[in-house]
Amino acid sequence: MKVDFHVHQPARSREGTYPYSAADYIAFMDRHGIDISVMLTIDGFWYDAHACNDYLAEWCAPHADRLVAYCTVDPRKDDAAEEVERCVTRYGMRGVKFHNWLQGFSPLESFMAPVCERAAALGIPLFFHDGTPPYSSSLQIAHLAVRHPNLKIVLGHGGLHDLWPEAIAAGKRHRNVYLCMCATPPFAMEQIVGNVPLDQILFGTDGGLFHVPEQPFVDYRFREFEALDIPVKAKRQILGANALRLLGRA
Repeated sequence: MKVDFHVHQPARSREGTYPYSAADYIAFMDRHGIDISVMLTIDGFWYDAHACNDYLAEWCAPHADRLVAYCTVDPRKDDAAEEVERCVTRYGMRGVKFHNWLQGFSPLESFMAPVCERAAALGIPLFFHDGTPPYSSSLQIAHLAVRHPNLKIVLGHGGLHDLWPEAIAAGKRHRNVYLCMCATPPFAMEQIVGNVPLDQILFGTDGGLFHVPEQPFVDYRFREFEALDIPVKAKRQILGANALRLLGRA
């Protein structure tokens, strides 16, 4: 099993068209042996989140066994928690993605509480961009794990290049914090695997950012992962069992 836990739906043009279809991306996945991609919005961080959640659901729906959608919301809006529930109950979305750096909010603001409580009640994780302060330091995000001990939190980049030691500290400190190693340097990924409980580690590529479905950097990042000096059994668990469990498919 090979799950890419960090992939983006391609951004739409001004005319409302996509540069490639979900079927095109599925074909790319097949060529590279990727079984499941967790799909995150790009447009929803700038435009109407409700409409962009609908676009993402429509894009993924014909391939729901292979493309698992995460919604987004503006947590400052009064209806943010209700939108999360709508996306889960209507579309079967399996998590909420925040790009708190781009969206311009601290994850520790009081308006996050209703979204956290609703996500915990629904049994879905909150997935955060991390590794680029302000608003996106790994330990800052992970403090939500203290406030909401029944909530699962995913650090979407495992601290990136500079904050991976923070991400390791967060994973060691909080059993409900998961590290998705995505664009994390290989030496840092080896440190993460060596220091964080193995069942809290995921892997992703940041795929979907190109304007064509063939995305060489996705395959490159998988090859970086496969070259890590860690046990094969650990690699299989990170790419398979851990991801499936968090997606509710274990």
